[in-house]
Amino acid sequence: MNRRSATSRASCFCKMAAVIGCCALNACGSDADPTAVERGRRLFESKALSHSHLNDYTCRTCHDIEASAPPSKKPGAALAGVTLRPLFWGGQEPDLLGAINACRNYFMTDNLPLSATDEQARSLYAYLASLEPGDARASPFSIVTDIEALPRGTAGRGQSLFAEACAACHGRMHDGFGRLSDGVPLLPEDTLAAHAQFSARVQRLIFTEKIRHGLFLGYGGVMPPFSQELLTDQDVSDLLEGLAVTGE
Repeated sequence: MNRRSATSRASCFCKMAAVIGCCALNACGSDADPTAVERGRRLFESKALSHSHLNDYTCRTCHDIEASAPPSKKPGAALAGVTLRPLFWGGQEPDLLGAINACRNYFMTDNLPLSATDEQARSLYAYLASLEPGDARASPFSIVTDIEALPRGTAGRGQSLFAEACAACHGRMHDGFGRLSDGVPLLPEDTLAAHAQFSARVQRLIFTEKIRHGLFLGYGGVMPPFSQELLTDQDVSDLLEGLAVTGE
């Protein structure tokens, strides 16, 4: 099932307030059912939003609650204010429930979409509404479509970026300490070994492709993509340098 079919089969999340009660889930979230909010918080912080035993993700893996300065390097936008936003997934999803089901499908390996009346959906909405007010603007997410060779970067900065953007899933560089599961590759060793038949130049392009496109555009896996807003080309160059994936 693709992202669009998940959206078409699920009711618009904006209509959930009518199902649950507009007064219970108003813009400020001040009157929300505290029990539902707490259930939603637990869903947000656990793997239980997916029914798949293969899932390694929680919502918190990719999303902060509130925006920070400087911005977090997590691949997903901060979620305070998300129930008020007009578009999701960089404008590709028109409603919040469709976006949540897309995340569950692609990254949490659960292709059975939630409906607006499911208890999990209602509880998660109650929690997200309780985070208001927040940034209600649609979050930009520009995909770098064409993968090209990037110039060499700065290793020290790349190692710092790895800790910010990669370590939450992959764990510590080289030994994977703290990674999500044994199925998450050690970087860079596992990825280099899986592509040992390619030249060093092509291996560098493969790392760039994975950072930019994640599981999409035919690559596979469950990794989310990193947009131009999250990681600039210079950031990616530095990450590759920190990983010693130099192309030479």
